[in-house]
Amino acid sequence: MSLVITSTANPKVKDIVQLLTKSRERKSRGVCIVEGSRDINRALACGWEPVELWQLDGSEVLLNRMAFPRFYLASPKVFGKIAYRNTTECVVAVFKVPEIGLNAQRYILEEAKCVLVLEGIEKPGNLGAALRTACAAGVDAVVLADAPLDPFSPNVIRNATGALFEMAIISATTEQIIPALKALGMSINVTYLNDNATSMFDVQWSQKCAIVLGEEAGGLTELWI
Repeated sequence: MSLVITSTANPKVKDIVQLLTKSRERKSRGVCIVEGSRDINRALACGWEPVELWQLDGSEVLLNRMAFPRFYLASPKVFGKIAYRNTTECVVAVFKVPEIGLNAQRYILEEAKCVLVLEGIEKPGNLGAALRTACAAGVDAVVLADAPLDPFSPNVIRNATGALFEMAIISATTEQIIPALKALGMSINVTYLNDNATSMFDVQWSQKCAIVLGEEAGGLTELWI
């Protein structure tokens, strides 16, 4: 029988609160926070490595808690401290995040037929929406170019509604990404407001292509245009 953690001063509680609230802490340890049985089950199904699971004491969820090396029951007071949202479905999990550097993920680009490149994207909600759309459209990878946001933040995970776990993500600088795409023979199609622009419906899509979107306010940098 699992021990119920009842004090918010417990070191384990303080540890997960650090992960929840501080991007730097998550990045240094290579983990993310996932809430709710739907997203947790999807992460498990997609092969993400589980680290620990927290469950509200007395709740019942459809979840394989044996998949987690560490499992804790939390009192309502403690669970309220570690839950990112008030509507969280009684469970919070910690997962290892995949390596997303260009060198580690180059094989993804080599095999991809279509990738979505997002340069300078700043808002977690927009990245979540882009991941959902890319997943639904059959895009092979989402490439983050000079993106300042944490792609594994709780806000991105929530807005992606599970698509994050299925989509390959690559992060690098624009200066690294452009030559990598060209070396693989990918056609680069940039979105740009211009009198000479071609409608996306008139583009002759190649077998290997990249679709490039700019950041919310300023669009693409001149390196792409």
